[in-house]
Amino acid sequence: MAHKRREVPKLIVRQNAFSRFLKKNFGYTDVRQYTEPKKFSSRLNSIFLAKDRDGKDIFIKACRYGDMSENEYLCTKALWEQAPENFARPLAYHAGKKHAFCSTEYCPGKDLRTLIELEGGASLSAEQKAQIVEDLYSIFQALQRTEIVHCDFALKNMLLHNGRVILIDCQLSARRGNTKRISFFSNILKLCLYKWLSAVNADVLTWEDTQGVLYCIQAVGTDDTHRERFDAICEEVKASIGKLQYVMPYPSLEELNHCIKVSYLRSLFHPKSKLRSRYRHVTEMLKYMKEHHPGIIGDKKND
Repeated sequence: MAHKRREVPKLIVRQNAFSRFLKKNFGYTDVRQYTEPKKFSSRLNSIFLAKDRDGKDIFIKACRYGDMSENEYLCTKALWEQAPENFARPLAYHAGKKHAFCSTEYCPGKDLRTLIELEGGASLSAEQKAQIVEDLYSIFQALQRTEIVHCDFALKNMLLHNGRVILIDCQLSARRGNTKRISFFSNILKLCLYKWLSAVNADVLTWEDTQGVLYCIQAVGTDDTHRERFDAICEEVKASIGKLQYVMPYPSLEELNHCIKVSYLRSLFHPKSKLRSRYRHVTEMLKYMKEHHPGIIGDKKND
């Protein structure tokens, strides 16, 4: 009796093809899926670890969009050059249609959200907290000098590696004055935030890291020994609020119509799509769009 051939899952096939691509073009070996912690992976990214030609561990973020990988590499590189102790050294990126990724040195560590918010900072000494505050201030200065807005400056994106804070996830970072639009910005954020822009009658959507920097510093806290330095840093950060912002213009109806035509968003807004359950605001926003602009979003029963 002939045995039925077991079909290999498509995900495994894609991973194997990606591994061969990395080995052939970049010399990366021992490519393996990175599953801990799971917060690094998302619908847009898949995370891998690998070995470079020298046998050192490297961190690889494979992405759906090539321009996001390119953006992460360029922003991380600019910031790393300003504060190499607070950013993972960028190694390479590829922005092809079939494969897109950004690779950096591997910096294992626990994120500050876990250390500060979930564990209450119990495992951190006063000296360690003082060093974390100094590192956050150093990162803040690097962002100011490069005129880069991280767009997601939060404790969850800070890793404590060898006693120093590493800022990660620069995928959606933006440089002031840079008119190049990232796929994620143009195709998802503009559409999903359209309703709230309309509700507040806003002309632009503004990102700023300064409030996030201040929150992170205050969340870490200090003791009486380091109080003077801590207060000086907080005052300097407060004085910088509003000085470095990334502004996204109000989306036009033509841009929104273009967003709907993107295949990824079509699946997101499909009436039977499972992706909709992951966004609590999508149903409400979709209803608003159908009521006010029925010609833009219609029923996609044939998709």
